[in-house]
Amino acid sequence: MECLSEKLRQNGFRVTGQRQKILDSLIPFPQSVAEISSYLSKKDISIDVATIYRTLDCFIGLGIVGKTYFKDKISKYELISVDYHHHHLVCDRCGSVEDIPLNDKFLIDEVCRHTNFKVKSHALEFFGICSKCQGT
Repeated sequence: MECLSEKLRQNGFRVTGQRQKILDSLIPFPQSVAEISSYLSKKDISIDVATIYRTLDCFIGLGIVGKTYFKDKISKYELISVDYHHHHLVCDRCGSVEDIPLNDKFLIDEVCRHTNFKVKSHALEFFGICSKCQGT
């Protein structure tokens, strides 16, 4: 987390309490603005939704946060790690999202080879039923 705070400072941004709280809310898994707002409210932290959006846009611009979409078409935000590229397992029943690291170099190479398309980024999600929901 210190690395993220340092990236803010290096780009001329202060590490305010609100920015830190929004970063903290993104640690467990990708979340929507509504989920971030709910998380903050439960902790008695009052940050208006417009500020959350502006802060997330700032974080995206700095490469701290990424934006992705799942089946529900709602934007979800998560911390980006240059050392840890991952994909997601999304449960159709409970909506849980789990990170899964994959060596996807072969897949990307195949896409480039067969299509003459230069891949700059990608996202891959698997949808199904998590182990917890399979037990119920």
